Amino acid sequence: MQCIGFALCVRPAFSLAGRKMDVLAEVVSAEPGFAEDTARVRLKLLASCEAGERLPHALVSVRVFPACEEGQRFRVSLAFESLEKDEYFYSSLADGVYLQAEYQETPEFVGESGSFRYVLSRFQERFAANVARYLPNDEGAVLSAMASGDKSRLTGKINDDYRDAGISHLLVVSGLHLSLVCGVFATRTGRLWRVRSAAAILLVLFMMGLTGFSPSVLRAGIGALILHLGSLFLRSADTLTSMGIAAVLISFQGPYAVCDLAFQLSFAAALGVVLAGERLQAMRAKQAGDNRPSLLCRLKESAASLLLPTVFAALFTLPVQLLGGLSVSGVTVLSNLLALPLAGYCVVFGMLAGVCGFAPGLEFAARSFSLLGGLLAKLLNAVAALCAGLPLARLPLPRDYSLIVLAASACAVLCVWRLGPKRLAWLAALPLVMLGVVWAVVLERGTVELAVLGTAASPFVAAVQDGQALVVFRGGESNAEDVQEYLQSKGVDMPEWVIDLRTDASSAPPTAAHTLLLKDFAVNEAKTLPVCDIMATVIRLRRGGLVLLDVDGYKTAVPVGAANTGSPVRVDLAVTGSIKPANLRAETLIVRAAYDWQAEQASDVYFAPRGARVLIRPGRAAVLKGGNYALQQNAVA
Repeated sequence: MQCIGFALCVRPAFSLAGRKMDVLAEVVSAEPGFAEDTARVRLKLLASCEAGERLPHALVSVRVFPACEEGQRFRVSLAFESLEKDEYFYSSLADGVYLQAEYQETPEFVGESGSFRYVLSRFQERFAANVARYLPNDEGAVLSAMASGDKSRLTGKINDDYRDAGISHLLVVSGLHLSLVCGVFATRTGRLWRVRSAAAILLVLFMMGLTGFSPSVLRAGIGALILHLGSLFLRSADTLTSMGIAAVLISFQGPYAVCDLAFQLSFAAALGVVLAGERLQAMRAKQAGDNRPSLLCRLKESAASLLLPTVFAALFTLPVQLLGGLSVSGVTVLSNLLALPLAGYCVVFGMLAGVCGFAPGLEFAARSFSLLGGLLAKLLNAVAALCAGLPLARLPLPRDYSLIVLAASACAVLCVWRLGPKRLAWLAALPLVMLGVVWAVVLERGTVELAVLGTAASPFVAAVQDGQALVVFRGGESNAEDVQEYLQSKGVDMPEWVIDLRTDASSAPPTAAHTLLLKDFAVNEAKTLPVCDIMATVIRLRRGGLVLLDVDGYKTAVPVGAANTGSPVRVDLAVTGSIKPANLRAETLIVRAAYDWQAEQASDVYFAPRGARVLIRPGRAAVLKGGNYALQQNAVA
């Protein structure tokens, strides 16, 4: 199915790269652009304005487009290009965006789309407004996100608390929400079981449409439809088979849908819950053979029913979180145990408030359901804030090493399961994991990690050692968000120093204990800052500036502007953007995008479109990760 989808959808879209065409296009999504009266849009190609030319039904990303709204149609001349292989590459492919483009002439507005897609989008906005109408901002934002999938009202504080507590999945309508809401229909007892099955099918279709048929909801929705259709026709449905069918259908719709991180997390969590359910069934079958199970056995079964699904879901999603660069919470089991009993009622009350809000005569009911859901949402926010403040809420796990430990533990469990007593299978993983954690602590101690983040034109560097951080910053608000996200993943609340290289900043730098502004320096003025084993030297130059990070003789340069020092400066690494630095002699250039001037350098070019990590053990070794060395003749875009 994936090969068929690729041949029908993706390959024809890729073939348009490098061409210019006049097309009729529809705005699928629009966000405010960086310049006034502009937007960043995704366009759906509808038809070619050239006779005899057929276009694939694909999405195209346009970074600069006149201000517009979703559902509007334009006749426009586009120059198509391949997507940049940056950190958003596979995410764009998962969303069905296969090309990027620039418009050549002013687009001509031709009308509004009557597609059912935008009817659903407008309905979702009104539904979310009904849910949050009578509630304070925080409670209304959480309840509308859980009931409708509209996250536009969520604040940064709420997002941070739910992420650190490991329950951010509650703020995105997913398979969990479908399971919580449809759980009341999953029985064949009583006279109205067929009616309940039919109602469950309608509810699943409603929630799938309400969220715009997102991949995670689509996966769970297809599985739920198979389950309830089977119940309606007196047929049982196998959960793993349902998941497989859902994956095949989603892959046919979009061959790169499996690259969507939410889809991967949803699938991994569902697989963990299914395996936990099978284990619980085996335990219950064993106890069913006992005429009078002891109190201890009943307590073990109750504890297992409560813990196993949550623990298995956390274990199965952990590798996906590490591979996706997401932060890992050490209190996710506790927070889920506290939050899940509230989540189902929040979704139900929120959906009832949203539906009743459309009928003027049901205003009292809408207000009542909204207030009940708001009280539960307030409790959820308190649980998230409490768990986010616990010591192990954020675990700074090294990605590669943690994945190796997880893989080794899984192999040990499998070997003991096959060869030894099955009761001791999970105990075999415990010593290995503990040994891995201790060894990781020993290896991480004293190691300096330099992270190259930010945009391709304005990359910045964050250096972390033993819980302390120094940030050499430039760029705008998106770079500041990257700083916060990266430091949180390393378990650092606030950097010790932020060196702001901007001379005409339009936004505030990241929050830090101390901030050094390059614009406050006089020309040729220099200052040195120590953070652990990192010695940072900041120099203001006539046409820019330069920061040198010295870690026991291993030197990294971060230039801004031309950075003309007059005499050559020799360093091991240089993190460069779009402007060629003068008189900088680096053994290796770390770049996030290719520019013409790089071919003129004698340095090795380390191409890292998704960012890079430099791991330095002072006085011993330095390793680059995240990219690859590019030949100079191939480094130019």
